[in-house]
Amino acid sequence: MAFDLSQGIIAAPVTPFNSDESVDWATLDRYMAAIAAGGPQGVAMNMAASEGGSLTEAEQIEVVRRTRAAAAGACAVISGVVAQSTRQATDLAKRLVEAGADALVVFPPLPTFVSKPLAVETVVAYHRAIAEAAGVPIIAFQTPFVDYPAGTIRGLASIPSIVALKDAAFNVDRTVELLEEAETTPIKVLTGNDTFILEAMLMGCSGALIGFAGTATAELVRMHALAVAGKITEAYAIWNALGPLARICWRRPLRDYRVRMKYTLMRQGVIPCDAARAPQPPIAAKDKDDLDRCFERYGLDDARYLPDGGRLRGSMRAAE
Repeated sequence: MAFDLSQGIIAAPVTPFNSDESVDWATLDRYMAAIAAGGPQGVAMNMAASEGGSLTEAEQIEVVRRTRAAAAGACAVISGVVAQSTRQATDLAKRLVEAGADALVVFPPLPTFVSKPLAVETVVAYHRAIAEAAGVPIIAFQTPFVDYPAGTIRGLASIPSIVALKDAAFNVDRTVELLEEAETTPIKVLTGNDTFILEAMLMGCSGALIGFAGTATAELVRMHALAVAGKITEAYAIWNALGPLARICWRRPLRDYRVRMKYTLMRQGVIPCDAARAPQPPIAAKDKDDLDRCFERYGLDDARYLPDGGRLRGSMRAAE
């Protein structure tokens, strides 16, 4: 089945680890099945939220393979491509596709793309090489750390396999600029701004490729459908409960959203451990307290806020 990766909800979940920082493969399998059951267009692994940069290449390949098996065709399987050179990126992209990735998210290569000025032609050439090597749909990625120059979306539109750009600049003005540029191209803008997901959709983003959809996936899918249907009050009824949780998880320091999300999932019984790989610090006591209060205030222990919306409750909860 083909999935339209230019719109809708694409979840970018965490990678569960054991306390010794090894990948918890059994939990990963259950968790990926639960995400897929939540009804997203795709599940994107080897991303920043899943600590893809801390995984070995062999682990990244195995994550894709197991995610594909767990999703069982219910949604597309997508992988991030994190590399520092074009040659490294094209080789990795081919291996990820061979392992079962239906599409790829291309991260800006660091440190090359950090320096300014950054020419549009340089950005386009990097994406074109990966697209030609991989032969699958590509999503470009505007990160908080690399601001692509004006004209990038128009340049990327010359590559037929690029379907969308993920905007994670966490800057409303930048979102507006990207949406305006995309209007004249076939490329869509997916929000990656976890703190204003619904607002970004109402501004014109066609969906979200988002780490926060590692939990409450089904509710976020429902929220998107309501927003598309113009049922804004109903959409806000969902976001008014989930937005405070997202804003705690993605507050400063931004790097700690991974462990905050893992604590959230551990509290929900989805994963048994909130460990992350060093040098990522463990979750702060204040973050735990604030997340606990958020759960209590907004009733987030309800099964509808599980990744699958409670559909697989008996088999998904790690504690059951």
